[in-house]
Amino acid sequence: MKRFAEKYLKIYPHEYSKFMWISTIFFVIFFVTAIFRTYVDAAFLKRYGPQYVPWMLLINALLTFLVFGIVDRLGKRFADLYLLVGFLSIYGVASNILFFMVKGDLSISYPILYQLLYLLDAILLVYLWNIAGDLFDARQGKRVFPMVTAAQVLGTTLGSFATKPFTIGFGADSTLILFGFVCLGTGFFSLRSGAKVLGKLMAKGSAKKSVSKKLREVPKLMMDFPIVRYLVITGLIPNILLPIFLYQFNVIAAHTFTTQESLISFLSIFRGITTSLTFVLLFFVGRLYQSMGLTNASLVHPINFAVLFASLAGFFNIFVACYGQFSVILIQRAIAGPVNKVLFNIIPSELMTWSRIFIRGTVIKVGMLSGSLIMIILKPVVDAQSLSYIALVLSAYWVFESLIFRKHYKRILKQVIVENKIDFDQIEAVRAFDSGGAAMELGPVAVADRSDERPAIDTKGATYMDPEVALTLLDDENAMTRGEAAASFILTRDIRAVDKLVKLLEDSDEDVRKAAIEALMGYRDVILPFLEVSLIDSPSRARRGILEVIRLAGLKDFEMIPFLGKELSLAYSNLLAIRILNGMEKSISVDLLLRHVVELNEEKLGLIFQALWVYHADMRLMYEALKSETASLAVEMVENSINKEIVPFLIPLIEDIPLEEKIEKGKKLFPMIRNDTPDRILTFLVNSEDSITRMLALFVIGENLPGSSFIPVIKTHLDDPYPFVREIADYALRRSLNEVVPMPDVTERIQKLKTFTIFEGMGVRELHAIASVVNLEHFETGDIMIREGEENSSIYLIITGNVRILKDYGTETEKEKVVVGEGAFIGELSLFTRMAPNATCAAATPTDAYVLKHHQFQEIMRIYPQIGINLCRFFTMKLRASNY
Repeated sequence: MKRFAEKYLKIYPHEYSKFMWISTIFFVIFFVTAIFRTYVDAAFLKRYGPQYVPWMLLINALLTFLVFGIVDRLGKRFADLYLLVGFLSIYGVASNILFFMVKGDLSISYPILYQLLYLLDAILLVYLWNIAGDLFDARQGKRVFPMVTAAQVLGTTLGSFATKPFTIGFGADSTLILFGFVCLGTGFFSLRSGAKVLGKLMAKGSAKKSVSKKLREVPKLMMDFPIVRYLVITGLIPNILLPIFLYQFNVIAAHTFTTQESLISFLSIFRGITTSLTFVLLFFVGRLYQSMGLTNASLVHPINFAVLFASLAGFFNIFVACYGQFSVILIQRAIAGPVNKVLFNIIPSELMTWSRIFIRGTVIKVGMLSGSLIMIILKPVVDAQSLSYIALVLSAYWVFESLIFRKHYKRILKQVIVENKIDFDQIEAVRAFDSGGAAMELGPVAVADRSDERPAIDTKGATYMDPEVALTLLDDENAMTRGEAAASFILTRDIRAVDKLVKLLEDSDEDVRKAAIEALMGYRDVILPFLEVSLIDSPSRARRGILEVIRLAGLKDFEMIPFLGKELSLAYSNLLAIRILNGMEKSISVDLLLRHVVELNEEKLGLIFQALWVYHADMRLMYEALKSETASLAVEMVENSINKEIVPFLIPLIEDIPLEEKIEKGKKLFPMIRNDTPDRILTFLVNSEDSITRMLALFVIGENLPGSSFIPVIKTHLDDPYPFVREIADYALRRSLNEVVPMPDVTERIQKLKTFTIFEGMGVRELHAIASVVNLEHFETGDIMIREGEENSSIYLIITGNVRILKDYGTETEKEKVVVGEGAFIGELSLFTRMAPNATCAAATPTDAYVLKHHQFQEIMRIYPQIGINLCRFFTMKLRASNY
């Protein structure tokens, strides 16, 4: 069953248990509710007639306000599941009591049943879908909610068809006994199994519900948050229209079918057919979203209502009424319902719980109350058919609001994402204005929008230099000289310097790199083709520089498809490698390579988003949001922002779907390895353009798979341009020839460096850069590593042994402050303060330590700022510890 759900329904393993639990509850509740609904509708209509329907809906709206007012207070203390179970228990008991009232021929029973039925609709809409919304995010909802709705529709379909045989076999009134016992049983099942499925969500229930809003605050919230405004509109207008149409449908049906039995037969068969077709169509809703888009799908419901009421205005008969009932149910359940469930997950987190209860409960009932009042007021002077003109005007307004929502959808997504984040792109936009303070829009700014206001090149730091001399000095060993030479081309723009300036984008000195970027910006479109070609084959750091040049220079004719095609293809190929490495026996080498390939794919995604940033000003923010709680919204915004041709290639890489599913999508998009064995994948990785990947793949071969079959590929890297790759190739070759060889020094250093807290969160590439500059030093017991009062120029990373931290060393007041051991580091304070150490550090036992000079460490921090963040965290924890 799991395999079927994953393959055909796109319900993935980590979603399966939650999906089956919520779908089972939906199916059972809506199965028995369908039987209950048909019985109550037919019994009430034949005893009281359609003229009382508006009054019943009016009473129901007021009753719902009262009930939800009480439940809102309970909701601050109890999770949604407990509230749902409470309602089901009350309905179970009430239904059995009403059975005896009906048997006692108490006419008041039927209005009470009618009120319970339509109150149940509001309760299920709020609490069942609240629980579903907590289980799945917005992106998952696109796949899962149509299937949950399918379970609801399947239950309704089978319940509708089962109504007639059940009432014939057991009697119509026995429906109440059935409904009562099923409610009690479902409540018991939900309570018993819900804690396991919902887990922490139940514990968080009361905390999430603590946010409440007063009614007078709602208009401001609708102005501040367009998504709240749109959901209020879609909760209000259709529920004004539905009572009007329900009244019209009941008038037509009551005139067409003269007996209760014939009406029950018609309603059960008609509703059964309608829900059956809806059930089938739900399986295609996911494709509909992809082809139409969420915003276009949101237009279907209001347009259908407009067509329906226009038709009823001209043709008030059972055929149009059946079309209306069929189309409204079909679109509500197959399209509008799932769309709205997804949109509720786009609401800002602090408003989500409040909005679900307010919109799904209060707003819907305000709509029903308004629709009922319209009918009550106008019924004496306007016939049922003429109500269609009023409904048509409301439908047209709904269409208008949906068009506005479609226009601002990306802006709405961005607003929710930036609620708790710094929008760096907006900060950059502010800097583009002068202090006079021009207005700033929330929406994205494309290159086309900036084409007439390209940033002026800063020439203040540039000094004129003869181009011939400057060309020579671009290769100088001194970073300051290279930077001055590069900056001179801001003024001269000599075309002969372009290739060298592009190479300087790899420079480790940030000032040199910045000068190269500013110089290249000055060439504008003249060098764009060269930049596009260089972008494909340059190292990662240079590619980032090239993309920065293109973006800042506003080169709107940038052709990114060749670059994106290559990076996306490699990203999917790396997924194959990740799958194979996950399946291999765990070892140091496999773990390092796996970690690096994952980081490499993250690096490629970063480059892809930087390329997209050229055309879409929000892409930087979206990329950061992908790593946060708003990841699903970020994916949604990316999907709605980028070129539709790129969507099927990029979205699977960033969406939260299983690795296997990503690989399968990749195989459909690119010519990839079909029979991906470890031998093939490792050979592919050994020949990667990335030197670190080559090194680690050779390490895996040498440590895990030494054998003659790899010797040819190993030998091709014995003269690799990178010395560390040559070192590992030699190790792998000797291991393949059955020689006993110690672990290569470079990999051993990487393995040990990653255990230090200051390097936490750093990738293998960064750790390798540090490993290449540290020196291993040995200290005997008593050796002084750092002396109090004397200048210290190094950080010591302790690999083995223990180090004593001493105050007033060698004096009568000598005091041992602490002893540190493996994984600790000393000498970090003088890195920032340039003050002499205030303690002496001496080896307490034979000690090995990696020694890193301060100037090297500072240079590394400039390139890899994560180290600085880790140091801040370390100092904070140290400061807190000293206060206790």
